[in-house]
Amino acid sequence: MIHDAAAYVGDWPFRDIGGTVGGLTGIMAANGMTHALVSSLQGFFYSDPTPANEKLLRDLRGRENLFAAPILNPYLVNFPEQIARLAANPQVRAIRLAPGFHGYEMAFARPLIEVAAAHRLPVIVQTKFQDRRHHPSVAHMPEVPLADALDLVASLPKARFVLSAAHFVETMREAERIRSLRNVWLDMSHLDGLECIKRAAKAVGARRLLLSTCWPFFYAKAALLKVAEAQLPARENAAVLGGNAGRVFGI
Repeated sequence: MIHDAAAYVGDWPFRDIGGTVGGLTGIMAANGMTHALVSSLQGFFYSDPTPANEKLLRDLRGRENLFAAPILNPYLVNFPEQIARLAANPQVRAIRLAPGFHGYEMAFARPLIEVAAAHRLPVIVQTKFQDRRHHPSVAHMPEVPLADALDLVASLPKARFVLSAAHFVETMREAERIRSLRNVWLDMSHLDGLECIKRAAKAVGARRLLLSTCWPFFYAKAALLKVAEAQLPARENAAVLGGNAGRVFGI
């Protein structure tokens, strides 16, 4: 099985991105992907992402191969009730945090993450979105330092974390620390460069890497080609393509 741990649907305010559920399922079929974990693009921009999450869940209803990672904002005091409601929905397999969009430091999200952990929901931390050079001048989204995210990972061993969109250089810089922590995985969507997956697997361990396309921003085929280029041993290759995501998200 091939699981995409980072796909998105909805509208992007700065260009026509074409992020429809139908488009996603078509791309999955064309590339042999069996499952995808999906978040709403509007949720990044809404102070209260609830309407975006509700639309996402409506759009995914009845699609057995698509699962949701709703976006939450820890500034909203009702996050415990939101998490409890989401955890009761079998299509929800994680929650996604966007500190750079919603304007908070990683430590501020600690209470929310503790509640998510109590409900056995993994927490995906969006460390960035796209290369900062492509951000519009009117809306620069600050990046989350990987070291700050790892500080929180280390302090909450009962929570499961996925760090989304980390770049190759910062991943290598924190590789020893990532390898030492048992409760963190990496979305590989923004790893790039020659043999980036092979080198990342060697540095942090293949069991930490999740196939992630960042569709519709990136070509889904590119993620698969990065894994193929790595020529990992069969067991590690299967883990990166889907086994790791299956264990983290219960897919």
